[in-house]
Amino acid sequence: MRTFIRRTVAALACLCMAALLLGTPTGAERRTYQTGGEVVGYYAGWAAYQGYTPAQIPAEHLTQINYAFAQIDPDTLTIALENEAHDNKNLAALRKLRQQNEHLKLLISVGGWSDSRYFSDAASTAARREKFAASCVDFVVEQELDGVDLDWEYPVSGGAPGMVHRPADKQNFTKLLQELRTQLDRQGRRDGKKYSLTIAGAAGSWYLNQIEAVKAADIVDHIFLMGYDLHGTWDRYADFNAPLYAPSGASPQGKSGIADSVQAYLDKGIPAEKIVLGMPLYGYAYQGVSGKNNGLHSTYTSAKSVSYKTLKRSYLSNGAYRQLRHQEAQVPYLYGNKTFVSYDDGASLAAKAALARSRGLGGIGFWELSQDDGGELVAAADRAFRSTWDNPFRDVAPGAWYEEAVQHVYEAGLMQGTSASAFSPGRTTTRGQIVTILHRLEGSPRAGRPPFTDVAAGSYCAEAVAWAEQNAIVRGFGDGTFRPDRPITRQQLAAILLRYMEHRGEGTAGRADLSRFSDSAAVADYAREAMAWAVSAGLLQGRANGTLDPAGSATRAQTAVILHRLDALLEGA
Repeated sequence: MRTFIRRTVAALACLCMAALLLGTPTGAERRTYQTGGEVVGYYAGWAAYQGYTPAQIPAEHLTQINYAFAQIDPDTLTIALENEAHDNKNLAALRKLRQQNEHLKLLISVGGWSDSRYFSDAASTAARREKFAASCVDFVVEQELDGVDLDWEYPVSGGAPGMVHRPADKQNFTKLLQELRTQLDRQGRRDGKKYSLTIAGAAGSWYLNQIEAVKAADIVDHIFLMGYDLHGTWDRYADFNAPLYAPSGASPQGKSGIADSVQAYLDKGIPAEKIVLGMPLYGYAYQGVSGKNNGLHSTYTSAKSVSYKTLKRSYLSNGAYRQLRHQEAQVPYLYGNKTFVSYDDGASLAAKAALARSRGLGGIGFWELSQDDGGELVAAADRAFRSTWDNPFRDVAPGAWYEEAVQHVYEAGLMQGTSASAFSPGRTTTRGQIVTILHRLEGSPRAGRPPFTDVAAGSYCAEAVAWAEQNAIVRGFGDGTFRPDRPITRQQLAAILLRYMEHRGEGTAGRADLSRFSDSAAVADYAREAMAWAVSAGLLQGRANGTLDPAGSATRAQTAVILHRLDALLEGA
């Protein structure tokens, strides 16, 4: 029996702390956290040359792998492989991977930045469309694949130098998709299976205006929204590759965010379930930037794309680079050696996956799998997108460091939200709230009136404060006050929890050496033993900068984590 949380769940359900009230989540709020959806990864044929083979793909986190890329033969306008021996070896390895992971779909991706040149020609007439589609279907059947992904970059205008464009590309793209859909469905009826058809699309309204977006979405299984390259080496100024939200500050160039791109697709009328939000497993390093603003929005002398695996090896482990995070954009970045590096980490991809989940999108995806050779970014985003608990809080992103703890305290009735859809993880916890939680955990014993001048008899925490004072769990201040509405400090929380454990008769052995923290001398005398115990017990940990921060406040997220750890401590007692 989990004594810490189950003894008084019924009582806690009616907890009346004003700052912790929460209504029942609505049906709409619950639907945004349902599981399911696609998790798509592109595997580039050239990755095998670099030592990353299909066997290394984290297939347990994916539902679909797109093999990139097949070309279009300029003479026949049919699908073609760049290096048949190499590509066939990769495709055979992917089929073996699918045998070991039966949930996987394997698609051939045609085009991409370098191989989209002849799409316009292949789509230009009915006869050419029919021939191209037939070659794709034959290829899928021959290679025992599950469908086709078209990555036409881009119809009408844009793309790599030498691209063939026609004004009629807008309509012809739809016709090409329809021909492919017809032939794939016809083959599917013969084979007794459903073949998939997907496309990749750029992150911008300009792209949506160059295709018949709603018609295309109606034909395909999903659109892979390429949620990256909002800025890059083509810009004059160093900037974020894939900010989730556009920063509000001044910028010398255009500003946008991935959330804006998603909204543009939705505003165009594309159903949310037809959108797969693509994420980058790479960033950009800009050399020769100024130190102002840590290089952000600086001019630069050179720039290059950098994979996450290279970032880990050459940048994140290098003390010359400061690791920073833009709170509005919700992405990390680096500055050092006159270099600005924009990239994504597990937290930023989890935030993007949480956006996809909250908007009801059809899935998430990644370019390109070999760039995250350990699979840690893919795993972080997948966990966030497939969060399994009924999370009503829009501000508790799946994958956040405190998510598991919030789930724990919420489902146990220990803490609720500050509104029907907000937990407010950054808001501070007060002294009165902490004492009330502990009082309820003890079954709300009667205790009378508190002895403190600033805790009225009718206050929500009056009985709790009286109980805690009578059992030597709390002490007031020298002026006779308790100050229930004051944010609780980390050292006050440690002292209260130690006294609570002693009141319960639980073991409190173990004292950590606080001298390893640079501000250990700042711990108040009354709290020194309690802080040493809390650190030893794992309830409190130091800050990232090596300090204890004893006078710092405890946020609601931190409080949830500490309560979660305390439960585990009691469970093991």
